[in-house]
Amino acid sequence: MTHLRALIVTQKVDREDPILGFFNRWIQEFARHGRVTVIGQMVGEHDLPSVTVLSLGKEKGRGRAAQILNFYRLLWSHRSSYDVVFVHMTPVWAVLGWPLFFILRKRIYLWYEARGGGLWLRIAGLIVRRIFSASKAGMPFATRKQMVVGHGIDTDVFHPADARREKNLLVTVGRITASKRLDVIMDAAKSIPSTRLEIIGVPQTLEDRTLEAHLRNIACIRSLSPAEIPALLQCATVFLHASETSLDKALLEAMACACPVVSCASAVQDLLPEACRSTLDTFSDRVKAMLVRSPEERARIGAELRTLVERDHALPTLIARIAKVMLA
Repeated sequence: MTHLRALIVTQKVDREDPILGFFNRWIQEFARHGRVTVIGQMVGEHDLPSVTVLSLGKEKGRGRAAQILNFYRLLWSHRSSYDVVFVHMTPVWAVLGWPLFFILRKRIYLWYEARGGGLWLRIAGLIVRRIFSASKAGMPFATRKQMVVGHGIDTDVFHPADARREKNLLVTVGRITASKRLDVIMDAAKSIPSTRLEIIGVPQTLEDRTLEAHLRNIACIRSLSPAEIPALLQCATVFLHASETSLDKALLEAMACACPVVSCASAVQDLLPEACRSTLDTFSDRVKAMLVRSPEERARIGAELRTLVERDHALPTLIARIAKVMLA
């Protein structure tokens, strides 16, 4: 059997990061298929004993020029360790690395799942073999190179619990940013008496931080470590989702915990059963309708959502699909 020899390029390797901590498990799963070397712009806490983890030095304050020079040095010095390159969500590194990858005859693959694009993504689309996405909506433009493979949810970590769900606890999880339409979620929660809304997330940009400062005046916003998220999803009554982005990993994690969801995001309507779908105009009413269902009925919906994730978005299945393509 042929084993994978892969170089993975990503923004951050840090299992404690509230946004990208999940990728530590992706790397572990890739390592089950062969030899893995990882280059991260930043490197923090990780548990990857069988993986070579390298940093471009952003966590040490290195600027972009120094990072790029270090990138080329690492690509060359570790050239005998990899045959294929998997770039996660950062097409700029696929483009910058392409001249050397071309000379070294290394095949390049990209993971991309977001609404926004830009010039780097357009150029990367010309040079990579495949662009893997969780959903059709994951690419902002049509390309024959896109391959929809589902998301990678760790269903061993995100699973239902025996504990009873807290009555009328509404939860949303994700980056604090305008595209998540948190105003829609807060308006829905305010329109329903006797509910408690938990907004879990962190900002990333200056614009995000400005939004967070505004929202903190009218809502409770908390940051949890990745290890704390499953317990919250296991006790929530309903997960609220209104994002304008593509297929959110947080939504699937809630579904994996058998938490009923309500979403008005266009990217996920085909994924969800009827009881969980809404539009912007019907969002509040759908949340109310979910809350007045019996606990047994919500449990049935949650079990259906869990089955969907296990079938189409489980982490081992995703990485196996990607590895099979890269080994072909």
